[in-house]
Amino acid sequence: MDFIISKAKIENGGNAITYDKDALSGIKKIAAKISGDMEAVFGSAPQVHEEKASESPIYVGTVSDALIAGLGVDTSDIEGKREVYKITVVGESLVIVGSDKRGAIYGMFKLSEMLGVSPFIDWLDVKPAKMDEFTIPSDYCMISKEPSVKFRGFFINDEWPAFGNFCNKRFGGFNAKVYEHVFELLLRLKGNYMWPAMWSAIFPNDGPGLENAILADELGVVMGMSHHEPCLRQGEEYKYLRGKDSIYGDAWNFLTNEEGITRFWEDGLKRSGKFENVITVGMRGEADTAIMGEEATLKDNIDLLRKVLSTQNRLIKENVNENLDEVPRMLALYKEVEPYFYGDENTKGLMDDPELEGVTLMLCDDNHGNLRTVPTEEMRNHKGGYGMYYHFDYHGLPVSFEWFNTSHLSKVWEQMTTAYDFGIRDLWIVNVGDIFSNEYPLGYFLDLAYDFDRFGTSNPNSAKEYTKLIVKQNFDGKLSAADMDKCAELLEGYTRITASRRTEAMNDKVYAPFAYNETFDMLEKIEKLMSDADTLLNKLEGNTRFVFYELIWLPLTANLNVQKMWLLTTLNHAFAEQGSTYAMTLAKKINECIEYDRKIVDELHTIEDGMWYGMGLSEHIGFNDWCEEGCKYPVVHTFEPANKERLIVSVKGSDFYTEGKFWTGHVGAVDAFLDPSKDEAELILSTAGRVDCSYEVENPNEFFAISEEKGVVAPNTIKILKVRLNREKYKKGDMTPEICIHCSDGNVVIKLPVNTLSDIGCGKKADGTFYWLGRTLDMNEKMIDAPLHKRTWPGKLELMNYISIDAVNYTNKTDSAEGGFEVIEDYSRGLDAVKAYPQDIIFGKDKKEYPGLSYKVQVPSEGDYKVKLYVNPSNPYSRDNVIFFGISANDGEINKINMIEPDFAVGDGNPYWSLVVTENKRVVEAELKLRKGINDINVYAVDPNFVVQKLVIHKAGEEPMPSYLGPKETFKF
Repeated sequence: MDFIISKAKIENGGNAITYDKDALSGIKKIAAKISGDMEAVFGSAPQVHEEKASESPIYVGTVSDALIAGLGVDTSDIEGKREVYKITVVGESLVIVGSDKRGAIYGMFKLSEMLGVSPFIDWLDVKPAKMDEFTIPSDYCMISKEPSVKFRGFFINDEWPAFGNFCNKRFGGFNAKVYEHVFELLLRLKGNYMWPAMWSAIFPNDGPGLENAILADELGVVMGMSHHEPCLRQGEEYKYLRGKDSIYGDAWNFLTNEEGITRFWEDGLKRSGKFENVITVGMRGEADTAIMGEEATLKDNIDLLRKVLSTQNRLIKENVNENLDEVPRMLALYKEVEPYFYGDENTKGLMDDPELEGVTLMLCDDNHGNLRTVPTEEMRNHKGGYGMYYHFDYHGLPVSFEWFNTSHLSKVWEQMTTAYDFGIRDLWIVNVGDIFSNEYPLGYFLDLAYDFDRFGTSNPNSAKEYTKLIVKQNFDGKLSAADMDKCAELLEGYTRITASRRTEAMNDKVYAPFAYNETFDMLEKIEKLMSDADTLLNKLEGNTRFVFYELIWLPLTANLNVQKMWLLTTLNHAFAEQGSTYAMTLAKKINECIEYDRKIVDELHTIEDGMWYGMGLSEHIGFNDWCEEGCKYPVVHTFEPANKERLIVSVKGSDFYTEGKFWTGHVGAVDAFLDPSKDEAELILSTAGRVDCSYEVENPNEFFAISEEKGVVAPNTIKILKVRLNREKYKKGDMTPEICIHCSDGNVVIKLPVNTLSDIGCGKKADGTFYWLGRTLDMNEKMIDAPLHKRTWPGKLELMNYISIDAVNYTNKTDSAEGGFEVIEDYSRGLDAVKAYPQDIIFGKDKKEYPGLSYKVQVPSEGDYKVKLYVNPSNPYSRDNVIFFGISANDGEINKINMIEPDFAVGDGNPYWSLVVTENKRVVEAELKLRKGINDINVYAVDPNFVVQKLVIHKAGEEPMPSYLGPKETFKF
């Protein structure tokens, strides 16, 4: 008989959630939460009680419960496993049984999930769609898998001013009232481990007392302390307990205050060691700084840390468990601790030290989402395994990012699957700052850790799949299929932009104002996303509207409004430099963005009776350093316009502009029609004066059409003139086509060179070749004889002197015996990428073993060319400062190139590292000799962590226009 949960049964006392009389208190508490979930779905809450008979009961418990054993359920398939559950229909009842406490809890939350309950029902107040009845087939039997990563969780960090004000306003502090919501969120997301807030909080004291720790243990949450807070005591606690007469001494210094520090640790273990923990070991200096001064040698630091570890292991044996193998411990190889672990050629590090036997070695990203060193094959047998500390939030160099989410899932997937494939499978924790607005990447991170088989390396569509999943979890039954697709587009869209440049790191000098239209294009994308988000928000009502606001509209609109503000500032400065009065309009738009930013934050702090008060308080505009000190809003440029007609003409996509005056006017050129696939270009008209400017276009070409041949340009505006080419009418003449824009006191000549397929040497059959489109224009050549003193300047003009290729558009792919390149869609900065897999191996000593990609290009002449590769900002995977790749031309020798700069080092103050993590890219140059005509440029994977997004080829000494994103892809036939 099918098992039915229904509103009618619940109202008649049926579907009661029933547990053993000796059930663990955590299971009882979660059962009550499941009852609340069912009330949200069916309108009535089922009873929750011990072993009392009811119609169609739901039995919950663990394999060790007498109640479960008495039901005759076969639990042999989950016994002895970690955090596994079984859900099965037995007669007229539903049984949820866990292999352990967390298994049972995950099983109960799985039932809620089946009923359409979001994992954010409590945290974000997501109301599920209503139903009257839900049927589970009579033969239903589901057994969960063991989680892929043993400990999976998050770190509440950098919690002031946002999370701290939120806690104080809503809950009166960092107490058990707020942590009950946090723990529930963690468990619903299938996590099991967390580090509590620690800037000003003391988790074991703030409950009040031990209530926080007791609640965590009761609910099955494994607690730890941050990477620099050993033995279950927080650094903030020492600050309050230290003193001249304190039993703990007055110095966080193991050399001068060994007795006091040892006692501080011992008392922490006595107080909290009885709970389920992963105990942080090791030691750093106060406030997350180095343990010893600059005068100390590497050996001094290693010896001290070894002594610290020995003391801590002794204390854990004495106060927690004599068998250290049964005590989860973790050492974070963070910042300067990493070299202490590895040592150098003269000093043996802590690797393989007996004091680290059984200790999980937690490796770290570089605080900006890029892995640092990973375990070699020889290291992967370490007893205790490896962990990873990752970041969706960071307070530190080169620029902090703590406001709203800026992380893009595809990059998270690529980095964390790399970690897993390198054997980092015992502990994953991510810094989520204030939690709020990071729910999207956090849910993905924990799902990836829980079920790597589903979301990991074997699933290149993992990020897209999860994005659709989180939309479904929160809006299924409440939005149409089209609107749910739009939600996924919005999530991917805004994080695609923040992955190009985090919001806090934006300024007026990031994007090129005119080159390749990157600023105009980015503004267009932002406007579209913000408009679509507004449209959807405004059609929603009630709780559905609020959830859309929290999960999508707010992080999207808040981030993109600031991004838009800086892009407008970039244009404001550039148009002001031209003398264009359009700068005044841009100045107003910038001020509108500033006002909107304040409105967004104020609304967040008042919506739903101030539910999220404080969560918008983090500084986020105009960072000039790593922290908010010296933050500056945009400096807006305005000027006094001229008193007469002055028309400015610029070529969109280039830096060219002119007023066309006799003495100072220059001839411009449009390069768009050099691409045989393009038939439209744009010119921008604006004014330098306070009066209207009339213009008229002289166009002697029958195959070109101008969108508005006569007109007026008003002050403070721009007019876009579209120039359209009819390629069917086009006839190649003796001279480059020209148009002239006449105004009262100027004549602007624009050359319009055209390439056909035959002009660039294309054959009849498309073969994937990227063709050189460049043209050298003779400025002495005149179709229109306009009165310009500098008519022939500069004599020759080079256009399109490069080829740009998106790396995924290779001509051929050659796999080796060991592996090959695969595509990562929507990787970063708006582009797909290619990476060689398996991603945890070096591809052999023999160059024949390198997997490769070939790009067929045609160039105009033999000579020296540069290839710029836009690659990920990866850090070296080993202690050697290298990531090698190979490159060659045609059948030539493969050149091995190290993409890591010689003086590169991960860490505060290193200019190379600071640049690549801020820009989320690295540009590596290679030199090749190419022959005239068709060439194969071959790119090879050698070392791990080599991810390529773009290649730009140009002649040595002839650089393309500088820009942030690089030239757009050029013509491929």
